[in-house]
Amino acid sequence: MPIFKFAVDVQYRSNIRDPRGETIERVLREEKNLPVKRLRLGKSIHLEVEAEDREKAYEIVKRACEELLVNPVVEEYEVREL
Repeated sequence: MPIFKFAVDVQYRSNIRDPRGETIERVLREEKNLPVKRLRLGKSIHLEVEAEDREKAYEIVKRACEELLVNPVVEEYEVREL
């Protein structure tokens, strides 16, 4: 069975505060004098999935996100094939 590689990019929803991102943004702007207007942190999760085809592999990754990897109350995600 083939192996498919995916990346899941997870970020806080736009209406949720990101204190770590705010701190890094402030340091870049105020201490490093860089013209950063907005910065939000996230995480990237890389998975290798064994499945019959690409569509089934994508469904496995989506299920993993919905059941464990992502908190849908405060986070949103995007799946990319690598």
